[in-house]
Amino acid sequence: MTKKLTITSLALIVGALHFVTGENYQGPFPVFVNGYMIDVLLPMTLFLLMSLFQNKIIRSAFFRSCAVFGFGCFAEASQYFGRPLFGSIFDPLDILAYAGGVLLGIFMEFVLFPHLIPRWVEYKRESFF
Repeated sequence: MTKKLTITSLALIVGALHFVTGENYQGPFPVFVNGYMIDVLLPMTLFLLMSLFQNKIIRSAFFRSCAVFGFGCFAEASQYFGRPLFGSIFDPLDILAYAGGVLLGIFMEFVLFPHLIPRWVEYKRESFF
């Protein structure tokens, strides 16, 4: 499986998961699923999707991690100051969730995928910086 297909499939699954759980999810771990799951999965997915760009700067893991985490913090700060960009209620734990999502994306790209997908290294030629 190619890098593009793997990441695109994962992004589609995350998107579908958002519709499956919805706002009224009552299954296991409802507080986490309703409050923080998308705050972890969306940054992870954005981090991985940005690796598909052709631009070397955008493709660097350092840039992607800073951009995704920074945008999440900006969105959370806009909620804090009463000018919500995405979402409506400021929650400082969301910032931890964004960081966790970026770290999960880094783990998947540099540890998990190279271990599970033999040809992954062929697609991943750049380092973290």
